[in-house]
Amino acid sequence: MSEALSETTQQPPYPLPKAYSLLSPAMERIEARIEETTQSAVRLVPEVSNHLTGSGGKRIRPILLMLIARSNGAGAGQGLDLAAATELFHSATLLHDDVVDLGHFRRGVPAAPRIYGNAASVLVGDFLLAKAFGIVVQHGDLDLLRELSRVVQNMAEGEVMQLIRSGQATLSMPGYEEIISGKTAGLFSWCCRAGASLNADNEHRVNTAAEYGRAFGMAFQVTDDILDYTAPLEESGKDLANDLRQGKTTLPLLLACEQDPDLLKAVAGLSQDGPTEEKCQEIIRRVLKTSAIGRARDKAGELVSRAKELLGEFPDGPAIESLRELTSYIVNRVTVR
Repeated sequence: MSEALSETTQQPPYPLPKAYSLLSPAMERIEARIEETTQSAVRLVPEVSNHLTGSGGKRIRPILLMLIARSNGAGAGQGLDLAAATELFHSATLLHDDVVDLGHFRRGVPAAPRIYGNAASVLVGDFLLAKAFGIVVQHGDLDLLRELSRVVQNMAEGEVMQLIRSGQATLSMPGYEEIISGKTAGLFSWCCRAGASLNADNEHRVNTAAEYGRAFGMAFQVTDDILDYTAPLEESGKDLANDLRQGKTTLPLLLACEQDPDLLKAVAGLSQDGPTEEKCQEIIRRVLKTSAIGRARDKAGELVSRAKELLGEFPDGPAIESLRELTSYIVNRVTVR
């Protein structure tokens, strides 16, 4: 474990099992819907799909949708198809990301492109996107469909923007926030919007849920960026410093360069000459030597506080309490001295 992480701080209970229990048996029905939707007469389609969807994903997006729906008065059986669609969308983006990012591991197992190749991964990702859109179309809420189309567009633009700026550690904080708002927070926001819309008594409640999801998603991405510098494979399920190897300027590196301006040259050299293990480890060491990890965690804490503030506009109950615990856990999973 990285020296930047505290080994003695008491962690709160992991909140996902409680959320699963609260939503049971709905989550089992969502899992069945995901498995059913990924079936195809073309054998490679379910094989690639199940390699990802069956490898231990946390299902955070479907859980958020269902908890928001419950807190807003929706019935236990409402939203199951939309929840399954959110996981299909997420899985599609992961398949595409692993092609673009050249990642070797995903959820602790070899990434799909390493086994099935880039072409199969991209095409099955497209299949999952089409299936997910089909579910939302059948749901029949045109506003929700229109918003999802905008979210997917922003996700693609965010990824392209990150690609363009690869290897440039001069990215500003507004630029960083623009990227993660598009590529990560947008789908979280849509999940919460969809959950609230199932029993919408007013537009304000739906918009508040969407704003909560955006704050949650941005905090989630910030802590993921931190874990790219601190968490080994057995904890993150992904390659350590994979973002760094791809030349991505995430928040820890952005903040570290403010304290160690010479890091800019090292990052530029990494991009120009190609990443090596030695060069990556040297940059990681220099990032951890600064206060960047702690400052990034503080940023995540601000976003978490904003998200929990927005939850105050929903009626108290088991679903909202579970959401509060999930929101707190985002930042608690990254503890620094």
